[in-house]
Amino acid sequence: MNKDQPERRTLRQRVADRKRGIDRKPPMSASQKKKMKIVTLTFVTIQYIGLLLLLWGLKDFVSDGYVIRNVNLFGTAIGMFIVGRMGPLVIKALNVFK
Repeated sequence: MNKDQPERRTLRQRVADRKRGIDRKPPMSASQKKKMKIVTLTFVTIQYIGLLLLLWGLKDFVSDGYVIRNVNLFGTAIGMFIVGRMGPLVIKALNVFK
């Protein structure tokens, strides 16, 4: 075997480790951690901007007598919030930066 690839463990050892809860995944590299941090920060920023836009639209909604005058603002704000909220969950589910 190469020194980059360690010797493969037997099936019995791998099953025993799995039953004990030992996970033998290689850790993320520094560049992957940095990418993950940037992507997560971007999604959190999008989420908070969506919330601020929603609050701004809510202020207009209340001051106009509970009539929605700017539907596009509400749609954009809700969309940004959902994208910002679901983005990190989707990335973790797909193991993109593994």
